[in-house]
Amino acid sequence: MKNQLLGKLKVLQKVRGDTNAFANHDEFLPWSDSVTPLLEFDEALHKKFIFWSDHVKSAYRMGREHQDALGECIGVMNQAVIKLELQPENETPKENEKIKEIPYPSKFTLKWLYQHAPISLWGWFVGLLLSAFALGIGFSETSLYQLLKSEASESAPQPPELNKSSKLDAVTGDPS
Repeated sequence: MKNQLLGKLKVLQKVRGDTNAFANHDEFLPWSDSVTPLLEFDEALHKKFIFWSDHVKSAYRMGREHQDALGECIGVMNQAVIKLELQPENETPKENEKIKEIPYPSKFTLKWLYQHAPISLWGWFVGLLLSAFALGIGFSETSLYQLLKSEASESAPQPPELNKSSKLDAVTGDPS
């Protein structure tokens, strides 16, 4: 894979400072289109190349000098060739960038969340709890809540009141 990529980049490689690298702008465009996907192995070089090739295209459209940006495109491409040449044979470019995957447990416990969840997640969680609590307190002070509370207490069936003397008579069995 690395050798194929390196071979394709070497075929497209130009010499920086060569004023005759491209006869015209129409030769630059297909070259740029061919180089861009080949540089995806390194995100930083890929972004730099896109930036400078866009700069060449916009400068050409505006009729401005674009030789410096063209030289930067060639330089970024040459850096990619050198980077691939210096890379060890058994190492693939994407292996360095892989994020270590966390094995998910069968049960999510607070201990697991504490160890693996970022602090920002905990901040959001505490913030949401406090916000819900504050909204609840705020709502309990509104007239709507007071109205709902009074209507609910009026419509609820009230247990019959027993006076204390009737309770005592029922317990002692005195019919008076």
